[in-house]
Amino acid sequence: MKSKMKKVVALLLVAALLLGTITMLSGCSKKADDNTLTIWINGKDSYIGPSEQKLSQEDWYISQAIQRFEDANPGVTVELVVSADGETAHQTFKADAMAGTAPDLANLWTGQNIFSMEDVILDISDLIPEEDLENISGWDSVTSPATGAILGYPTSDNQICFFIYNKQIISECGLDFDNNPPRTIDEFNAACQTILDNGYTPIASDESFPWFGCYIVNYWWVQQSGYDRILSDCDGTTTFADDAGLISALEYYRSTIENGYLNADAVTSADSWNKFCQGTVAMMPQVSSVVSDAEDALGAENVGVMLPPDFDGAQITDQTIGGPGQCLVVSKDCKNPELAVKFLSFLNSRDEVLRFLEVQSKVPTRTDITAEDLGLAADSATAKLFDWSDQIVYWVDNSLYSTVVGDYYNLLPLVLAGKMTPVEFAEDLDGCVTAG
Repeated sequence: MKSKMKKVVALLLVAALLLGTITMLSGCSKKADDNTLTIWINGKDSYIGPSEQKLSQEDWYISQAIQRFEDANPGVTVELVVSADGETAHQTFKADAMAGTAPDLANLWTGQNIFSMEDVILDISDLIPEEDLENISGWDSVTSPATGAILGYPTSDNQICFFIYNKQIISECGLDFDNNPPRTIDEFNAACQTILDNGYTPIASDESFPWFGCYIVNYWWVQQSGYDRILSDCDGTTTFADDAGLISALEYYRSTIENGYLNADAVTSADSWNKFCQGTVAMMPQVSSVVSDAEDALGAENVGVMLPPDFDGAQITDQTIGGPGQCLVVSKDCKNPELAVKFLSFLNSRDEVLRFLEVQSKVPTRTDITAEDLGLAADSATAKLFDWSDQIVYWVDNSLYSTVVGDYYNLLPLVLAGKMTPVEFAEDLDGCVTAG
């Protein structure tokens, strides 16, 4: 099934990530009384954006929102705990829940990530105000397909993935992505080669956790194979090794580094975003939360966004990966579920979401907020993202079964590095299905 090398790599990566998260979370989930809520928030993306991570905690949006909630509800305390890593927060939450020490609220990923923990997450279906159900999108991402239980609130942002690009670099290379973006893989390769020939790195990413893989490569997989095939791979009806769309997407992923289109140190680097903001990188696979930071660094006039190019013959075209990838759940240990849901409803209220969008350039999950409400210029990057909100397919990695997703995350960088072939990677996932 899996080789000893693959097991060691995966276990070491998980152990290292767990250590970082447990250090921040351990011992922080004790609840003083029924009017005290403890909430875990991911330290990256979600409610703490890249620019906010450089500020003191009292200046974060989420800290100020908590203060507003406490002011409006005298006697209530909300204790904020920051988790270091979104992936291992699930494992830590599950372990604490089994021990009876889970926080009241936790910021987790949507989809299969929470569906597999329905035994420790509270069904809040009967506690959600009708107004929220009517005016917030993304409930399917937190609703168990097995039981129909609503396991949390989608976070107030509808994340969309895309290539963010430096307009000045693109123009210097004689290209015009604003009016003529590459829409096929061949056109994309030609553009990358032109950028490379002009002395710039075409694409940069930090793939120790495979962001490029989970953003763009997953789109290339689902657009070729479709969701039915991916889910049948997960349940063993079909195999990953025979999934032509997966193999094709992975082969192209590897080719980006072989051709010099992706930074050579992508598997180990940690500064690609800084390089993009310093104006030395043409493109990055990214999500909507970073646009405002890029505009602050490069000037709004120099920041562009474009949809991923499409493979020939794909089932899905002119779309991208996205949706509410994160959520806030209530633990079954919570002593005051009504208060917990009241806080979640507050965070997702129209007024609070508008405040949140002043800090991060995301597309809201609230359907009663328009581009005009946000004052978006018609040709701005954020306006394009808003327009793309109906051109998204749900995150593939959030849909993968828990039996395979761990190896998927941990081993994908090995494919990029050439340490594992796409077929070997797919066979490993099939082994996970068999073992599970």
